[in-house]
Amino acid sequence: MRTLPCLIIALAAVALPGLSSCNRNGSGVDDIIVGAATPDTLTHHCHYLTLVDFGNGTTLAEITNPWDSTRQLARYLLVDRDSAMPEQLPADVSVIRTPVQNAAVFSAVHTSAINELGAIGAVKSVADAAYFPKNDTVCALLAQGKVTDVGTSEMPSVERLAAAGTEVVLRSPMQGANAASFPTGMVAVEMADYLETSPISRAEWILLIGRLFGKDAEAQTIFSDVVADYSDLALKVKLADKTTPKVLTETEVSGVWYVPAGKSYQARMLADAGASYPWSDTDGTGSLALSLESVAEKAMDADMWLVRSFGYETTPATLKAMNPRYAAFKAWKDGEVYSCNSAERLIFNDMAFHPEKILADYVAIFHPELMPGYELKYFRKTGK
Repeated sequence: MRTLPCLIIALAAVALPGLSSCNRNGSGVDDIIVGAATPDTLTHHCHYLTLVDFGNGTTLAEITNPWDSTRQLARYLLVDRDSAMPEQLPADVSVIRTPVQNAAVFSAVHTSAINELGAIGAVKSVADAAYFPKNDTVCALLAQGKVTDVGTSEMPSVERLAAAGTEVVLRSPMQGANAASFPTGMVAVEMADYLETSPISRAEWILLIGRLFGKDAEAQTIFSDVVADYSDLALKVKLADKTTPKVLTETEVSGVWYVPAGKSYQARMLADAGASYPWSDTDGTGSLALSLESVAEKAMDADMWLVRSFGYETTPATLKAMNPRYAAFKAWKDGEVYSCNSAERLIFNDMAFHPEKILADYVAIFHPELMPGYELKYFRKTGK
């Protein structure tokens, strides 16, 4: 495992305030397991996840409601399969035996992390199979019949989940969604990592995945390396004498242009890469739903335009074909359009648990003088 010198840690805490925050909601975890060892809090950066190890084969995972921080979204007690089950647990705590042996996972983002941890064999079913990239391990497992497609994440087939013997469902919660649609004995784990406020706080959720699948040490090693690499690069940008290019992201889809909200981890990543982001002062940790007119008002003069697509490369020509008004944007005129075909280059998978890799691309695009010899891994400059 990599370790950071004290000076780097101190500097990183200045450069990345999200690295020093820890959210505990005072839920009285010490009272849940009588006679356990002194609890050890494992998470130190997450806003919505708290992991507490009781040292006797049990770990409490508490997920704060991202839409109402005064309430909890879910509580889980992870109990090792060789450990005795605690008695008289609170009614709002769901028990999960670990390591999980049969999981349904509704996002390639999470199966990617499970695969990296070496636990992909525990994934028996997935939702939204069509959106798993062709070069993703899950696609091969689907083709071999080793993984079951249970339909869409919004309306999965409960019958297929039951037939697959599902113990745990990893899904991304949406505001107002109901977790009670799964049969008794099938636990839905609400992976709210995508709503975290910094890249590091989102990446720390890999510790929960590690605990679920019996890969604690592997998860901690991965996360420690991420913190080191991300902090080093962000500090390099912070200390550099540089300009701050104005950056626009994405395009209009069905009349709505979604951009990262100002308190989102994606907005934070753009800031750490040394960019000026037009909506950095807005609230929210998800996305803003805007009109083309409101986007143009704030970002018509953006120096660079980053677009993520699925199954094709975005070019100035394809942008103009989508909407002729795109040709009025400065970045389009200057040929500063950068495309990421996410069906071939797995940016969404890596952004969650390896934000340092995407940050490297951003820095190379915004400040190439800081990354001599670096070759872009996700984005391609598509020119005029």
